[in-house]
Amino acid sequence: MSLVLAAVLFWSTLGLMGKALYSLGAEPLFVVTFRVLFALGILGVGLGFVQPRLLRAPRERIPGLALYGVVAVGANFALFFLALQHTTVATAIVVAYSHPALVALLAWPILREPFTARKLLALAFTAGGVFLVAGGHEPGAFQGNLIGLGYALGNALCLAAYNLMGKRLLVRVDPWTVMFYGFLFGGMFLTALWGGQGAVLPILPIQGWLIIVALAVFPSILAYGLYLMALRRLEASRAAIVATLEPILAAAWAWLALGEGLSVDQIMGGVLVIAGILVLRVRFDRRGVKQNV
Repeated sequence: MSLVLAAVLFWSTLGLMGKALYSLGAEPLFVVTFRVLFALGILGVGLGFVQPRLLRAPRERIPGLALYGVVAVGANFALFFLALQHTTVATAIVVAYSHPALVALLAWPILREPFTARKLLALAFTAGGVFLVAGGHEPGAFQGNLIGLGYALGNALCLAAYNLMGKRLLVRVDPWTVMFYGFLFGGMFLTALWGGQGAVLPILPIQGWLIIVALAVFPSILAYGLYLMALRRLEASRAAIVATLEPILAAAWAWLALGEGLSVDQIMGGVLVIAGILVLRVRFDRRGVKQNV
């Protein structure tokens, strides 16, 4: 479980870096596209020097890796961006983080993972916590339209696919290879989408491009790499539930670094998410099984 927590910690910095780039005049679709393209380049060069064999995937796995890249990386990033354009932040976050429930429900027929009462309790705690942190209980939080809701639901499905497809691919393919091809095909998808909307390259100062490099390294290469390594050892449903800690950590970063307010409701939401994760952890301890995730 420790690998998932480390991945979530890196993911949670995404909001800080994104806000810094937006303040410099970068558009969201440009940011998500170049996040993936820079990550692809850095990862490709790194693997080329350290483990060139990881740049090669079995030919029969290429279609699955391509689908994974388009759905779990490209469409995932694009749909969240589109959801934010058509609905509220609360709607986008709360609906997106319904994906652990989708993973838990689909993991039984697809991966043969049992759906237990303990998982159900953990899902209830974490869903309630994300709802409070996102401000879902506030008046007008869910204003929007059906198009925005549809994009948010699509994003949740893509996040579920990221876990389920990733788990299946990792049976035969190394995590770093899965990530490389995910960025490759996801980057192609996002580049085509960005190009279709005009592909205007913003004039950024040097610090803007350095932030994009950091965006590619920390919440992309390191976060996704650690999470995929964790998926090899941990059930997809458990990993997805633990990942709900991300919006709580993101709110904490915003409070510490940007001085944004952290309400009592958000703190209560964080406690609920942590309680949900502990519900899963207690089961491991009682069974005496060590999960070095």
